[in-house]
Amino acid sequence: MFHYKIKQEQVLISCITISVFLISGFLPVFAFDISQVSVGANPWAISIDPHTSRVYVTNFGNDSVSVIDANTNTVIKQIIVGESPTGIIANPNTGLVYVSKFSSPTISVIDEKTLAMTANITVGSQPNGLGLDPVTNYIYVANMKDRTVSVIDGKTNEIVSTIPVQVRPTAVSVNPETNKAYVTNSGSGTVSVIDTIKNIISDNIPVGKGPTGVAVNNYTNMVYVTDSPTSQLFVINGTNNKILSTIKVGSNPDGVSIDYIKNKIYVANSGNGTVSVIDGNTGAVSEMMPVGEHPYAIATNTLTGITYAANDNPGIVYIISENQTHTLQQQLDTKVNIEKQKQDQNQNNDIDNAILLSEVGIPIAVGVSISVFIFGKRKSQ
Repeated sequence: MFHYKIKQEQVLISCITISVFLISGFLPVFAFDISQVSVGANPWAISIDPHTSRVYVTNFGNDSVSVIDANTNTVIKQIIVGESPTGIIANPNTGLVYVSKFSSPTISVIDEKTLAMTANITVGSQPNGLGLDPVTNYIYVANMKDRTVSVIDGKTNEIVSTIPVQVRPTAVSVNPETNKAYVTNSGSGTVSVIDTIKNIISDNIPVGKGPTGVAVNNYTNMVYVTDSPTSQLFVINGTNNKILSTIKVGSNPDGVSIDYIKNKIYVANSGNGTVSVIDGNTGAVSEMMPVGEHPYAIATNTLTGITYAANDNPGIVYIISENQTHTLQQQLDTKVNIEKQKQDQNQNNDIDNAILLSEVGIPIAVGVSISVFIFGKRKSQ
C-alpha cells in the first residue's frame, strides 16, 4: 500500500509533485513530477519526435495540432489542419508528421522544419489511429467506418495497399523488428495482426469487449492492449499471439505507451482521471496517478522517459517525469537504436534505387548487404 503526498503550486505551468512513501519509516522510494500545459480543445492523440524534442497533439475540438517544445513545456505553434484531427504520428527519420482527420478521408503531412502542411493523402472513411514502420517508412491508417487499414508509402505519399480488418479499427502499433502491425478493432473485440511484408492479415486475436489503445515493446516483443469496457490491459506475446495475462487498471482505459528502457507501461484511464504505471517485468501496477478528469491519449519519449497524457476537457497535456530519469548512457544507447533504424531505412532506399537501375539495364554495385536487406526488410510489392 502506498500513500501519496500531493502539493500543487499555482504558477504559469502548474506543477504537482507526487511522492510515494513506504509505510514503514515513510522513506521515499519514488517521486513523479507532473506539470501541465494548455493546448487546443479536446486533445485526441499525441506523438513525439525525440530528435527535435517536440510533442505533437491533435485537437479534435478546434481542428488543430499543438506543437509543444519539450525543453520549455510551451506551445510554440498551433497548426490549423481542419476536419476533426484524430491520430498523429511523427517520423524522426524523415522529419514529417502525419495527421488523420476523422471528418475527411485524408491524412495531412506536416514538415517539422517549417511546421506547415505540405500534402494531403486520400485514405478510407473516418481515419483514426496511425502507426509507423520507421525502417520502411510505411504509415498504417485505421479507417473506422471502412473497416480497413490504408498503407501509405512515406517516400511517395501514395497508398500501396488497403487491408480489410474487422469492425471499427481504432489504433495501430508496428513492430519493425518482427514485421508485424497490430490493429485494435473496438467494434468486434479483436486485435488484427498484419504481416507487413505481405500486407495481409495473419491472425485475429480475441481481446476483451472493446479494445482501444495498443502499444508494442520492440525489445521484449510484448503487445499491450487496453480494453475500455472491462478496465483491463491485455498482455499479448508477439511471438505466438497468445494472451499472457490481463492487468486491472483504472476505469475506461484508452491510450497506452511504453518506456522501453525501464520497461514500464503507462495507461490513460479516461473514466476516473488517472494514469496507471505498470512494471513490465512483473505485470504489477506500481502507481495510479491523478491527471485531470478525462485523459485519453498518452505517449512516452523514448530518449528521456518523460510521458505526456492529454486531458479531453479542458484541453491540457500533463507531463509526467520520474525523479529517476534516464541516464546519459541510456539515452545514448536509445539514440544508437534510433539511428540504426534510420540507417536501415536508408539501406532500403538504396536497394530500391539499385533494383530500379538494374531493371533498366544499368549495372549496380551495392555490396553483399543487398541480399540480407532484400529478404529481411524490403517489402514485396
